[in-house]
Amino acid sequence: MLGRAQGAHYHEPKAFNSNSTWRKNTKANGFANGGCQTDRVVCENHGGMSVRHAEKEIQTELESSKLALLKKFNHDTMSAFLSKAEPLMSSELMKNIKSTAFDGYTVRWDEQVNSVSCKHTVTHVQREEGLACTQVAWSKTGTMLGVAYGHTTHDGWCTHKGHFCAWSLGLRCVNPEIAPFAVETTTCLTSIAFHPDTPNIVAGGTFQGEILVWNMNEQDDPLIMASKMSEFSHQDPVSKVIWIAGSRIGQYDLVSVGLDGRLLIWTPMQTEMKLNRPKCGGQMTTANIPQSILAGFESRKAYSLDTPLGACSLTGFKEDPTTFIVGTEPGFIFKCNLATAPLLPETNSSKRPEKESRTLINPIQTGYTPVPHVGGVTSLSTSPFERDLILSCGNDGVIRLLHKTKAPGVLATWQPSTVSAALSCIAWSPHKATVFAASSLDGNVYFYNLSQNRHLPILSLPATTAGNAQESIGSNTPATFVAFNPEQPGVIAVSDALGFGRVFRVVSSLYECDGREEVVLQRLWNSNRD
Repeated sequence: MLGRAQGAHYHEPKAFNSNSTWRKNTKANGFANGGCQTDRVVCENHGGMSVRHAEKEIQTELESSKLALLKKFNHDTMSAFLSKAEPLMSSELMKNIKSTAFDGYTVRWDEQVNSVSCKHTVTHVQREEGLACTQVAWSKTGTMLGVAYGHTTHDGWCTHKGHFCAWSLGLRCVNPEIAPFAVETTTCLTSIAFHPDTPNIVAGGTFQGEILVWNMNEQDDPLIMASKMSEFSHQDPVSKVIWIAGSRIGQYDLVSVGLDGRLLIWTPMQTEMKLNRPKCGGQMTTANIPQSILAGFESRKAYSLDTPLGACSLTGFKEDPTTFIVGTEPGFIFKCNLATAPLLPETNSSKRPEKESRTLINPIQTGYTPVPHVGGVTSLSTSPFERDLILSCGNDGVIRLLHKTKAPGVLATWQPSTVSAALSCIAWSPHKATVFAASSLDGNVYFYNLSQNRHLPILSLPATTAGNAQESIGSNTPATFVAFNPEQPGVIAVSDALGFGRVFRVVSSLYECDGREEVVLQRLWNSNRD
């Protein structure tokens, strides 16, 4: 630091005052103390709203457009235009109506399929040796394939266990030998049926006369209902089981027929998970056969006794849940009705069988004459398009077309197999009204398209086809069942006596429609009636 110089004089500083020029300037410019030297920032608020229009393909018009159109509308000008243009337009429309240039033409949205291919081959490797596929069935969604295993003949049925297996074919990886769902039954499984609304519920009938219901979502104990043996249940093998609409909306009942001649309706008790007894039923006996049918039957003396009349096949009607068509072992086909059948009481097996005739009514209303089949009626199918048309097939190898009400006789007859082999199953297509298929014990599945050929099958498919329609392994293996996929047109399932179930993709002509199919059926019925 600086010190004082020796001998020097020190003088205290004097205060010096000077006015601020900056404060004068800011006051002159209108700024207050503490302001800044920048110019004032001028801001202006500008509000706006944008309008966006979007068309949603509606049929209404803006009110302003309607008013503008009405203001400019001139009745005289419009009348003059219509009187000039209408004759020409009507003439061209009449030409289009009478024209046949586009008859038979179908707009194809999917790729054309001209050959048959095998998509899947499934089998249950854990089944007992010698068991065959007795039936195949599709779930409501068409993604689940169910297969029943048992014996196709009566010999030894009681000594073998049965199986029910289901494969989900909608998955990318399908193991053809290991089913995602598989259950074992004490005796052979003779029939299966998926629930109409719930894809995971399936019912089955066994050789011992049991009615079983499984829930495939229950892995630990899938058997949720089972019938109990009683004086009103089936005493012989169950031939067929189907679902029908119940008395309440959303409820479905089970209907079964057996070789004991009984036609029974079961109401599954969802709350109690029981299937103790049939709701009502009927007993068909030889004494119930109408005399009009026996009049022209050579062996009518054999049916004079009051013995059970074995039932082999069954079909129903959606619009009439109490009426059924039943096929029997001797070849008779009956129209049955259970509308007047009384409710069955709670019973036990200790009661005498004489009381059965008081509660199990005679369900036969009428029969088809002449006798449609020689031998057992193996299968029946109701048309999903023409509700009164029924197809039947039997051990005589013949297919017959019947009508529910308007004609008691046979409308048409086909014999697909050249060797007159017995037919095991008949099924209408759910996608095309003129198409149906029949499986034969000669190892083939025959497809008919009545709009293309009214007399001969248009396709004969070996049931044991391996990879394509030309490659066959053991074509003499009997085909036991055929089922159309309810959701995927052109997809069918076929089972055989070796225990294999196969899924095929058939040609486009068997499922593509041109709008004339129901007319073809109507003409067929009219021509045969005349």
